[in-house]
Amino acid sequence: GRPLMIEDIAEELDPVLDNVLEKNFIKSGKTLKVKVGDKELDVMDGFRIYITTKLANPAYTPEISARTSIIDFTVTMKGLEDQLLGIVILKEKGELEKERTNLI
Repeated sequence: GRPLMIEDIAEELDPVLDNVLEKNFIKSGKTLKVKVGDKELDVMDGFRIYITTKLANPAYTPEISARTSIIDFTVTMKGLEDQLLGIVILKEKGELEKERTNLI
């Protein structure tokens, strides 16, 4: 199946997507269908939906959080510094980096 990307959403999702997010698929013979609005659409094997936002710190409802996997791709300078420091320490003194990760 082909991926579907919905870009720049706010903190609320359109209820039309509920059946897709909840994977409420209808088996019709050998095919799967999903009801989106008033239409039934075929669902292909391997179908994925990706939803993106430009909000810095979105506060999604517990229902949305339960039905989706939320990944924060925000990169900060402090985060990059910590990652680079961890790599350098791992190369130079591996046991020190292991101790640091155990403390975190």
